[in-house]
Amino acid sequence: MDFETLTTTMQAETSQVVKYWMRWMMAMFFISIAFIPKFKTARWAFLTLIGTMILAVITWRLTKNVHLFGIPHLILWTPLAFYLWKTTLSAKARANRPSNNSLYSKAHMVWVVLIFVTILICLPFDIRDIYLVAMGIK
Repeated sequence: MDFETLTTTMQAETSQVVKYWMRWMMAMFFISIAFIPKFKTARWAFLTLIGTMILAVITWRLTKNVHLFGIPHLILWTPLAFYLWKTTLSAKARANRPSNNSLYSKAHMVWVVLIFVTILICLPFDIRDIYLVAMGIK
C-alpha cells in the first residue's frame, strides 16, 4: 500500500474544516487510552479505532476513494454508539452505575459523551458520502 498516495489524496480531497474534524475524531478515539485500565468502554473504543484503521486501509486498497472511509465507520462505529448508549449513557445504565465521584470517573463520562456525540455527527456525513459515491458524484 502506498501511504504517501493515500495521504496526498486525503489532503487534496478534503477541506480544511474536514481536516480539523478528522483530527478531532482521532483525538476522541486516542483519548480512550487514558481510560483503558478501568473502563471497558475505553477498551472497546480503542479496539474500534484499530479496526477502523485496518478497514480504512482495505477500503483504500480496493477503491482508492477516501470518500468511502465512511464504510468502516458505519460497520464499527454504529455498534460502538449503541454499546456506549446501552452501557453508560442511557437512564437505565446511569441508574445502575455505582456512584463514583472521582475526577477520573467524571472525566471518563465527559469523554464518553464527547465520543458518542462525535460518532452521531459523523455517521450521517459518512452515509451522505457513500451515497454520493454510489451516484457517481464523488
